[in-house]
Amino acid sequence: MRILDILDNAVPNEKAENVREIDYERLRKLGYNTILFDYDNTIAVWREPFDMRNKPVIDSLISSGMKVGVVTNGPQSRVKNLKDLFGEDLKVYHSMRKPGTKELRKVLSEMKSRPEKTVIIGDLFFTDIIAGNRMGMYSILVSPLVDISHKWYKRLLGKVTIAVYLVFFFTIGWIFRTGRLATPHLFATTVMDIDFDSLKDSGYRLIIFDFDNTLEKWGATSVSKEKRLLISRVERLGLEVVLISNGKSNRLGKIERELRTTKVISRARKPFTFKAKRVLKDFGIPPYKTVIVGDQLFTDIIMGNLLGAYTVKVEPISDREFFWTKLVRRVESLILSKMRKHPEVEALDR
Repeated sequence: MRILDILDNAVPNEKAENVREIDYERLRKLGYNTILFDYDNTIAVWREPFDMRNKPVIDSLISSGMKVGVVTNGPQSRVKNLKDLFGEDLKVYHSMRKPGTKELRKVLSEMKSRPEKTVIIGDLFFTDIIAGNRMGMYSILVSPLVDISHKWYKRLLGKVTIAVYLVFFFTIGWIFRTGRLATPHLFATTVMDIDFDSLKDSGYRLIIFDFDNTLEKWGATSVSKEKRLLISRVERLGLEVVLISNGKSNRLGKIERELRTTKVISRARKPFTFKAKRVLKDFGIPPYKTVIVGDQLFTDIIMGNLLGAYTVKVEPISDREFFWTKLVRRVESLILSKMRKHPEVEALDR
């Protein structure tokens, strides 16, 4: 494999603190039907029996009809206790040799599962994540399963694992992670082309628009009749509407007074999410029921994906914008030419 492919494969599709924090219902809705867990430091502390706090997770997955397996590089003796806990409902495989994929392919063949319908969950990016990504699975990285009551060398192993990942992520891995975070769920030419009725029917409750070059030309001091009618129509559907912009407060304040019933947030410092999170908290709406619409990958789309929202990229209305933004557009065009589908969109297409 090329070195860039290896580095790209080391970046997980998502991260979670532990296996209990993962939204398995969302994965099921995306069409995944198989969940593969690593064992050591994922569902059990290294070289210790299964952590019983994770039993309800596996029981629930099995009862929901999911195919569930454990795939560990450890020996058979390490996972023999799982048969007493779950019987034949949980498929258990040892000596997997991850990040190699030969044994994993045998596992999927035996479970009658396809890689593109499979989620792999583990604590090591250089074994579990690389192996899963190489095969086209959806990969989730969890923090190593250790706590203060464990022996010092097990706590040290967990800290070293986290440290190695952080060094990788904040040197090389962040480049690939940024590319994924900048990938929208949907492309549209203008906001007028977005099917808000369909979004409402899909369960979304909040639409967050960027303003400059998304709703109106950059630097606009008012909202056109066409866009006011659009916002009004979206609100009549029962959706909440908020405008979040990096623009100055004096200009955006005037727009908020003009719109009257629509909240406008200025100086948002996108792609940082703190002001958007405050809006979600005020409305009591979770990120997964929120849609972010904007014209810039590195502000609007990254902010939306960091939140866990549904992201829509529209074409900028005009070429007039900040000098810095024009430079960023060149990077955007390069990324757009090589951009893959958003992992969630790709899952639904399969």
